Amino acid sequence: MLRFHLRAGVRQGLRASVVVFAAIVAWIIFQDASQIVPFVNDLAQAAFARPPMMVNQAPIACLAFLLPAWAAGRLSCGLNGWLRHLPISGADTRRGLTLALVSVQLPLLVMLVCGALLAHKQGTAVAVPFIRWMFVLTAGAIMSLPLERRSLVIPLALAAGASALLGSDWYIALSAALLTASDWVAGPIRTTNVRRPWRTAGTFLSWRIASRALGAHLVAGLGVGLLTIGMGWLFVRNNGLIGAPARASLRFTGAAASVLCIFSLTKALALRRPAWSLARSFPWSATHRVAEDGLFLCGHALPLLLLVAFKDGTAALTSVALLPFVSLRATGYLGRISDQRRNAFVFLAEGLLAASVLTLLPWTALGWLVASPWALRSSAEHERRHKVTRWSDWQYVNPGDTSLRSE
Repeated sequence: MLRFHLRAGVRQGLRASVVVFAAIVAWIIFQDASQIVPFVNDLAQAAFARPPMMVNQAPIACLAFLLPAWAAGRLSCGLNGWLRHLPISGADTRRGLTLALVSVQLPLLVMLVCGALLAHKQGTAVAVPFIRWMFVLTAGAIMSLPLERRSLVIPLALAAGASALLGSDWYIALSAALLTASDWVAGPIRTTNVRRPWRTAGTFLSWRIASRALGAHLVAGLGVGLLTIGMGWLFVRNNGLIGAPARASLRFTGAAASVLCIFSLTKALALRRPAWSLARSFPWSATHRVAEDGLFLCGHALPLLLLVAFKDGTAALTSVALLPFVSLRATGYLGRISDQRRNAFVFLAEGLLAASVLTLLPWTALGWLVASPWALRSSAEHERRHKVTRWSDWQYVNPGDTSLRSE
């Protein structure tokens, strides 16, 4: 069981290492080329210096607490599922999760090892300071545990990390005692209560399911669209476009923003709300399911075109004509994206091609509206033919496996 949690934490640590090391490399590159090597050596010595140099050690200590906090939700989302059926006590599960959160700090541990080697070559004692950092990493992991008694554990873990980092050598024993006390008073892992809806979903049940499945991905999809609109506004303003060129640019901006927003939401929806057999037992036809998903996607992309309308109402109105066609085509790609991920980029290419045609030939707006019923029938046929029991790797990762969701 410890091996299971260790491997889960290492996987999250490898994900975090990309961002952490990229930020460090960027920070080093911005330094003067002749000062890079002295800068790295000074940073390594500062990490293991006694007394501690808080200006240089504070970023490392912050990472020791931020990385476990970032991964705690991901690593604990499945603890209330099948793990409950194993003959393992709650204390063992909590300690396994602690090990996973410690292993999430793999990029930080690699940094400390490299820094210890550099500092040791320069004559700095690194053995005791390295042990101190191990207590800090453990304290950061314990602080992020989702426990019933977090109000008792957080002060003990924070005091253990502070005493290990700031105190003298004998304070290491105090840190060990505080961490032991935090494990003793920790109690069981907090379970997530099922939230009851304040009213029945009724007709909007499928929309509610889609919204809860997407979660924060809704913000990401809208963010992509807003970024596209911002770039279009800057393009028009910085080039001083007026008249027909400005209208064409805004027309492409609105169409491309809608396509990119729908692409982001469709890709996330195919992963987090895969086709499931129970939905086929509801009294909903394939056309009904496709139409509801299309309205859901269209409704989230429509506010982006309202922003374009502030600049040019005609360009926004022309872009709106493309929105039903793209939304309905996206619903037809949901099942295909679940089967093969590259189909998401096929839809993206199709949507951007349609946006380009609309930009160059604005009179095709009526044609896209006329083609919307065909897109509905085509997507409904794909939905009807999609085999929900077909093997899909996406259904066996955490976001796509509904048995791992705590809500």
